Amino acid sequence: MADFDAGRRTTPVTRLLLAVGRTRGFARVYRVIGPVLDPWVLRRSRGRVASRVYGLPALLLTTVGRRSGQARVSPLLYLRDGQDFIVVGTNFGQEHHPGWTANLLARPDAEIEVGPERVTVTAELVDGAAWGQLWARFVDLYPGYANYLERAGRTPRMFRLRPVL
Repeated sequence: MADFDAGRRTTPVTRLLLAVGRTRGFARVYRVIGPVLDPWVLRRSRGRVASRVYGLPALLLTTVGRRSGQARVSPLLYLRDGQDFIVVGTNFGQEHHPGWTANLLARPDAEIEVGPERVTVTAELVDGAAWGQLWARFVDLYPGYANYLERAGRTPRMFRLRPVL
């Protein structure tokens, strides 16, 4: 998986995403098409589009719906912290938390797909000083997150996904 992370590069598409990703218009459109389009693109390209074209680290998180019991797939940007994956539920700056965060709170066992690999993980809520340090890294990765925080008026839930060995 480290080789996959190392394959990321900044492209003109990366710069475009970083610029338009901050806007309300992008968030409004992408929160509808992204959850449908991204899993398809990531799976078809075995993650190469995210790393080599978008230039951003993306994974697919599969949780179990807390009410439905059905598998739910969410495309997310992530950070690495040692062997762990860190994800944050900004919900594009909407006032409510995304459903996948409630699913992880109810049932922390999940699965991620990073490139061609699938990994079983256990989720832990991140808070306190660790949240602040990791949030700064998320904003460095994708500055649009700062705009999302401002618009949402709430602290997004952040999770540490620990691979189950």
